[in-house]
Amino acid sequence: MAAGLAGALAAGLAPFTAPFGDGPLYHHFGMYAYRRAALQRFVSLQPSPLEKREQLEQLRALEDGMRIDVTIVDSVPVEVNTPQDLELVRGLLAS
Repeated sequence: MAAGLAGALAAGLAPFTAPFGDGPLYHHFGMYAYRRAALQRFVSLQPSPLEKREQLEQLRALEDGMRIDVTIVDSVPVEVNTPQDLELVRGLLAS
């Protein structure tokens, strides 16, 4: 596993690499934990233009200079984003 800090996020394939270079692209899944002060700061911010364009609230934090730590994992867990996803996960947990 590798760890670091998020430099950029995109909802789809990033349209450009500058100013971040030609590094690798990764699939994102999010699991977030906030300290109280960071969460209070985050919710006080207005949605940023980039957040509105990409529909990713994490960009609001990055554009305001907040830190997002990241790590690379060996497998992608099941994501729960819809009621159908939730039913799938419930079925997996019950078996």
